Amino acid sequence: MFDRNGKPVKVKLVQSYRSDNCYRVFFDDGLMVAGDTNLRLPVESEKYRKRLHEYKGRKKFKRPLDIKSVEELLDLPLRKRENRREYSVPTAGPLKFPEQTLPVPPFIFGFWFYNHKADDVMYPPLGCEEFVFKKLKACGYKIIKKGHSHNGQTKFITEPSIRSHLAPLVPTKIPNNYLLASEEQRLDLLRGIMHAKSRQYNMAKDRFRITTRNKIDAKQIQYLAESLGCKTKLEEYKGQFTLFIKTRLRLIENQISPNIKVRQQWRFVDSIEPVKSQNCIHIETEGADNSILVGEGFVAVC
Repeated sequence: MFDRNGKPVKVKLVQSYRSDNCYRVFFDDGLMVAGDTNLRLPVESEKYRKRLHEYKGRKKFKRPLDIKSVEELLDLPLRKRENRREYSVPTAGPLKFPEQTLPVPPFIFGFWFYNHKADDVMYPPLGCEEFVFKKLKACGYKIIKKGHSHNGQTKFITEPSIRSHLAPLVPTKIPNNYLLASEEQRLDLLRGIMHAKSRQYNMAKDRFRITTRNKIDAKQIQYLAESLGCKTKLEEYKGQFTLFIKTRLRLIENQISPNIKVRQQWRFVDSIEPVKSQNCIHIETEGADNSILVGEGFVAVC
């Protein structure tokens, strides 16, 4: 398993038991975790976030997170002045996986996977052409231009083709060896995806958005972003999936996100609701704070 900093930790105890007092903790991005009243969350209060906002980064930030159980949170107001949410849980640190030997560099694969057409023609978004071509050339690909699209994008193919380096099993989804690669490789993969389409970054909201009709693509990119410590929210409307990503990682050139000082993002505790009795699992690890990451959002619990 992984602790809240993304480091692998060994499990030393697993116990199963039945509990009559079970709850679901919902977050503002739609994710949730479930457990009994003993489930604990490493939370930030409004006061903690204020101190973090004032932090200048000159010295180590020493204020510890407050570990609160569901039982404690049930007795506390989740919203305070002006109906503001009081408690938040920081997103996890990037998951630490070993480096992988990949057939195509991660940035190139991410760009190709989310950009190429059936005939392998690609279109760099306006404003990104020079950067994308530089990345391709640095990896040994020759750019062969094929004219322009109606909105001015350069149509091109590469020599050799990226598809030929993925043959014979050309993937129709992101392969696991890319998703389980090292932190830097996964970051390059996400950067490639973010350079594949126009207008995926909203500067006013400092937020990325990806739309697709393929649910598997949306879920894989959500996992990829969450595994790097980003905060995501996935919405579906009439068969189209929209993934929103908040991150302070530098994914594109004109990104205005603040630098990371202590943590990237956080998700607010929105509500706690009771559920019927169920089997629960108690897990202890060799980690210093006994934290583990659970669910598709890699939410830290203790």
